[in-house]
Formats: sequence, C-alpha cells, structure tokens
Amino acid sequence: MDTFIKGPSKRDVAGMKAAFGTVAASDIISVLYKTVRYGNFLVTGTAHATVLDDLMVGGLNAAAAAKKAKGSDGEEVIQRQPDKDVRAFPAEFDGEFTAVDIEAGELKHGDLVAASFSQEPYGDFLITGVVTESDDDSAYLMVGPWLIHDQNGNADRLLEIKLIAANGAHIAPVPAKRSWDDPES
Repeated sequence: MDTFIKGPSKRDVAGMKAAFGTVAASDIISVLYKTVRYGNFLVTGTAHATVLDDLMVGGLNAAAAAKKAKGSDGEEVIQRQPDKDVRAFPAEFDGEFTAVDIEAGELKHGDLVAASFSQEPYGDFLITGVVTESDDDSAYLMVGPWLIHDQNGNADRLLEIKLIAANGAHIAPVPAKRSWDDPES
C-alpha cells in the first residue's frame, strides 16, 4: 500500500485528460494527489461536478471542465485537464494491507491511515494517506486537507479511521509538520 501511495515517477497528463473525460457526475472514482503540505493521498468517492463543470472528489478539485478535442484517429473526444496536484488517475490499488481500528487522538505525524468522511454535497469518501500534525499543536491532525482530530476530539465529518502502518513502518513520503508560514496555507 505504501508503495502505491508514492505514486508514479512521472504524471501521465495525456492519459489522465482522456480518463477524466469519461467520468460522469456520480461515478465512483479514485484520485491520487501529491502536495508539499499534506504529502501523497488517495481520495475515493463520488465524482461531483461544480456549477462550472469542474470535477471534484471529496471536496477537492480533480479536473477542469470538459472540453472537446481531436483524438489520435481524428474523432472528437471529451477531455478534462487534471488539477496540478493530481498525481495519478485512475488511481487503482490492487495490493493488500491490514488496517486496524484506532482512535484518531492516538495517531502521530506520519502514520499511514485510511479515514472515511461524510460531507454534503460530496457524500461519503475515503482518504488514504499520512497523518500530518501542526508544528505547534500535536492534537490538530489531518489526512490530506481534511481534519481528523483537534483539541475538542474527532472531527464532526470523520466516520471511521484505521491505521495501516505507523510512521517508520512504511515507505510513503512523510511531509514536514504543517506550519502557519507554509506557502500552501
């Protein structure tokens, strides 16, 4: 699992444009993101189209509005430009891992987790990635850009969280602790 979260060494933008072009709102999709602030994380959930026809999953931009283009055979095709943070799509995982239930407050920076959330209008979705802490508040835990725990307890939208591997027991990239000075804030 942690090898998969590392993602491909190079983005296949042309392949992703074509693949995103086939996605309809309400399809279940999995998208691998890569950011400096949150590391690499996989979001699986229902595709959601914005009023501008951008494609989202789990509240995150995945691809721009659909545009017509010419395919390699000269026929008209629909494509969507992947968001700059999208590392792979479709992001299909075919390995195995054993995850165990854990309380969100027991997690530490760099732990590899799978966390399920529910938020309208995005519905239920799953984020698999490393936990990040704030550099000045170890109770403020996130996976991707979603809060899982703070000084008040578990985040309201968090449904369930499972530990895949503790920090140091996986090879997934672990970003630095989040800082208010972070340029991606």
